[in-house]
Order: sequence, then structure tokens, then C-alpha cells
Amino acid sequence: MFITNLRPQALRRLGLGYEDVAAGHPGLVYLNAQGFRSDSALGSRPAYDDIVQAASGLVWLNEQVSGIPYFVPTVLADKICGLVITQSVLAALHHRDRTGQGQHVEVPMADTMLAFNLVEHLAAATLDPPEGPIGYSRALSSQRRAARTADGWMCILPYNDRNWRDFFAFVGRPELADDPRFGTLPDRTRNADELYLLAAEFTPRHSTAEWQAFCDSASIPAAPVLSLAEAANSAYATEGGLLRTAQHPSEGAYHLIGEPVRFQTTPARLHRHCPRIGEHTDEVFAEIGHRPSA
Repeated sequence: MFITNLRPQALRRLGLGYEDVAAGHPGLVYLNAQGFRSDSALGSRPAYDDIVQAASGLVWLNEQVSGIPYFVPTVLADKICGLVITQSVLAALHHRDRTGQGQHVEVPMADTMLAFNLVEHLAAATLDPPEGPIGYSRALSSQRRAARTADGWMCILPYNDRNWRDFFAFVGRPELADDPRFGTLPDRTRNADELYLLAAEFTPRHSTAEWQAFCDSASIPAAPVLSLAEAANSAYATEGGLLRTAQHPSEGAYHLIGEPVRFQTTPARLHRHCPRIGEHTDEVFAEIGHRPSA
């Protein structure tokens, strides 16, 4: 198995293109993940996370909500594409296990993120001819934000008809459940700005703890807004081992991000620590048949 994120022309210069590495290795799974498709006019362009956010429509989506074309404050494209790379490699390995045949797999980041963003935002433009513009209106509402409580901020997310009836009853406005703007999910989606503005008038009447107790009793999804440090150091995270301390043989103690997925039979464990730069270079080259020149 060979995985790289170098651009195709750089790989060819290094003698590490698919044809070079796969020669004599019919079972090789070779995956490269660059910014743009190698057979496109953009295939030679460099790309990092911000570039892919811009090229895939994600920055535009942010601008629709805030009026500012900002980047998501996390390397979202890199991480999502990493998950797709993993899925793609596993699919190719499964094919090899069944047939003995390897293959060349390409995961262009721009394509991956464009597909990711279109899942809900293709929306009314799904049909041909389209019934409306691209964009899921509820997600693009400028009022879709955390709710102010009497002592903080929360995400309070009534979703189905019953949730909203219970919400309106709790704030003393049960008649709003029969308002034609808010009676059904399609109604609420069309009138998302009005609904969120109205809800924002009610949420400061109760504390975060009071809202959480009510939402739990009514099966309404809700959670307080936590800082990243608060989330990482919460009892939930620490009890689940999501952030723990490990001892590196050369670098000393460090914080380790745990595996969030739980496998009943094959639980994840730390096989080895993060390698130092170049630590496994000779080992990797040896596996693909390259020998250092004399």
C-alpha cells in the first residue's frame, strides 16, 4: 500500500508515480490525494485546506450567512478528505482481498469537498429543470446561531412538530404551534429566519440548567456552548479517554487524542508514538523496492 498527497508531477520527478511503483507489484493499492484531479486543467496547482474551502463553495456558504467570506476555523477539508482516503483505501484493500488485484486510487480534495457540500445544499436544484437555487435555506439562515440563556449560551434544537409544540408551551406561547408559518417542517424551513428570531426572544427567560432539564424531559436535543478547552477537559471527554497523557520515548509526556470509535472486539490502542521526522524513511523505501544509491 502506498499513500501520498504530493502532486502527480512531483511524484513522477521522484520516480514514484503509479506506473513506477506498481511495476512488478500487481497487488499494490496506490492512493494519491492532491488538491485537484490529475487529469484536469487544474491538476498541477498546489492546494492547502483554505484553497480547497474556497474552490468547493464552502467559503461562499459562510458568506451567505455572515456577509464575510471567511474560512472555517479548523482544517475541515484536510480532515474530511482524510476520512475519505481511509474509506477508499479500505474499499481497494477489500477488492484486493477478493481478487488479488491492486489499483490506483485518486482522492482529489476539491472534488471530495464539493460533493460533501452539495449533499444538502443541492436542495431545490436537484431536479432538472431546478425548482430553486442551490442552498439549503435552514442551514443558510443568518439567525441560525446559539441561543442566549439567562446565564450563558446553548444550542437548543427543537426539530419535529412535537418538539416545537413542547417548546412553545414551555415559554407560554402554545398558540404558536398552530401558526401556519411554523406548523410543519417545510413551513419552519421556509420561515427559518422568523422562527429563530422568535425563539431568541424566549430563551433568555431561563437559565442554561433550566433549559437543559426541560429539553431532556421533552426529548429536545440541547447542549450548552463549551469552549474547546472546556469540551476537551469535561468529565465526558476525560471519562471516555478522548484526551489523555502518553509518554514519548524521546520527547517526554504529551497529550494524546484518543480514538472516538468504540470497537467491541478489536478496541483501538496505541501501537507506536508519532515518529520523528524521517524516522521511517529507509523502511518505507525498502518496502517499495527502492535502495539508496551507493
